[in-house]
Amino acid sequence: MSDKKKKLVTVIAVITLAVLLIVVAMILRNKNKLENPVKNTTIGMGTVIEQTFFSTDKNAAKKAVTETTSIINKLDTARLSWREQGSDVWNINNEHSAYVDTSTFQCIEQCFDVSSKCGGVFDITIGKLTTLWNIGTEDARVPSDEEIDEALPTINYKRIVLLPDDKGSYLIETGEDQMLDLGAVGKGLACDRIRAYLETTDIKGAIVSVGGSVLAYGKNPVSNHSDGSWNIGIRDPFMNDGRIMGILNCAPCCVSTSGDYEKVLEADGKKYHHILDPRTGYPAESNVTSVTVIADSGTITDALSTACFILGYSDASLELLKEFDAEAIFIDSEGRVYLTPGVEGKLTITSGAFTIVKDES
Repeated sequence: MSDKKKKLVTVIAVITLAVLLIVVAMILRNKNKLENPVKNTTIGMGTVIEQTFFSTDKNAAKKAVTETTSIINKLDTARLSWREQGSDVWNINNEHSAYVDTSTFQCIEQCFDVSSKCGGVFDITIGKLTTLWNIGTEDARVPSDEEIDEALPTINYKRIVLLPDDKGSYLIETGEDQMLDLGAVGKGLACDRIRAYLETTDIKGAIVSVGGSVLAYGKNPVSNHSDGSWNIGIRDPFMNDGRIMGILNCAPCCVSTSGDYEKVLEADGKKYHHILDPRTGYPAESNVTSVTVIADSGTITDALSTACFILGYSDASLELLKEFDAEAIFIDSEGRVYLTPGVEGKLTITSGAFTIVKDES
């Protein structure tokens, strides 16, 4: 090889190496940026909201905090709150026939689907009953048997009429004696709306918790798993300080938990939790103390966690979960933990008070 060709090869090699070094430097710089997420804690929907966003653009992550907070607040006040005059649900409850936003219509449609598959143990027309008990508010009380008997006939999801038209309008009709309460699915719906927003951004990964519902979005840049999966803490139902009983490893998904420890009324030496059974009018008598459901949709996980809590750890719950391609973690009052097949091997117990039980049936 001539000296001229040798010099050319050397120059090309140097340039190639320089380019590789620049690429590596850019990758490391972006990785470092991703490993320093933007975090925020705020209040919305009457609960604590925790947000963590990973992006190479710090401003985009900060914007995500603002936008997702706005999504949650607007969803609550303009769509789901039965207390907020002019909201979609307020309009339905007061007019019994109202045009609603797409997100409200789709939410009610999903709730209707869950109700039809669980025999109505989950039912958003439970509003007159929940307002009698008012558990979780300063007005909480134990209603009389007569009051409960009067409220029970109003609970029937089959009386909801869904009327979409070809012009993009969505009409909801209910019975004049009925009252909707979407509190059981509001936080899960918020997770769904936040994910839809994040899909329009360059956010690479995010964890957003809205009370008992969690959205795990994209990949976790600081994951200790090679696939970038997420670790989500599952609350200890026996402790009031927020500590966890285990860690769930999962891919992007939504996770919702319902338990008898969340909102409690104490009256005459007895405790009443807030998950009401629409069949009896009283807090559900379940063989579990908490249920965590994992699926693609936050609305569905929220609805299913309520339904499965009322049904308890049973064949009915397991069949319902299969209908929606969902997985679950059931915990009973003795600390026994029951897992559906898709969760096996993905939950690490961190407290000695709990034991995973293998169902041999």
